[in-house]
Amino acid sequence: MSFYQSIAPYYDYIFPPTPMHVAFVKSKAGDISGKRMLEAGCGTGNLALQLAGQGAVVEGVDLDPEMISAARGKAGLSENVRFNQLDILRISEKFEPNSFDAVVSFGNTLVHLKDADQVMQFLQQVKNVLKPGGSLMVQIIHYDRILNQKINALPTIDNEEIKFERFYDLDETEGFIDFRTVLTVKKRGQRIQNLVRLLPLRKGTIVELLQECGYKDIRFYGNFKEDDLTADSQPLIFTARK
Repeated sequence: MSFYQSIAPYYDYIFPPTPMHVAFVKSKAGDISGKRMLEAGCGTGNLALQLAGQGAVVEGVDLDPEMISAARGKAGLSENVRFNQLDILRISEKFEPNSFDAVVSFGNTLVHLKDADQVMQFLQQVKNVLKPGGSLMVQIIHYDRILNQKINALPTIDNEEIKFERFYDLDETEGFIDFRTVLTVKKRGQRIQNLVRLLPLRKGTIVELLQECGYKDIRFYGNFKEDDLTADSQPLIFTARK
């Protein structure tokens, strides 16, 4: 069972929907009513459904079948959102060129790719499906902070339903991070442990890849309030235009 399959039933307790994500998308895309949007790494569909609820026409893609099943269950008979089980490296095979006003990928999805070549492939495919002037919006963990400050754990998520502990082990030889998690489901007394390898993308690498792909208007933020990215920012958010 994969990492995301194992946590899918509890995903919304770990990462509940937040209006800040929608507000950020709207601040970059403007009036989203009638606009076509793609969410890469949609999880259980919360953001896609929120955007669709405000008039956007949304395609959500995620590789994990359990996540997509949960998202489809929430969507019901909604006509302006669709969820697809799909590798984010194959989006240009599924969707027509110049077909989306915006592509969104929040939740540290990008660093699950195995190397910079795959990140480049993703960025190129996104550029292909974006309309001219369309926006890319991505959120990951701020790995310059993690690496420079030698941080070995992320804040524990603890609420009435779950406790989610997250640890980072840097493999300096290979240049990857081993991401260890312990999910405790409180009412069941169940512990689910996982280990997944992540690619710690630095800001400089992201800039180089975006520029090589020909993106314009590249901007970085330290949170969804659009504050500047600093050495101590926990997330790293970037936007760019085709």
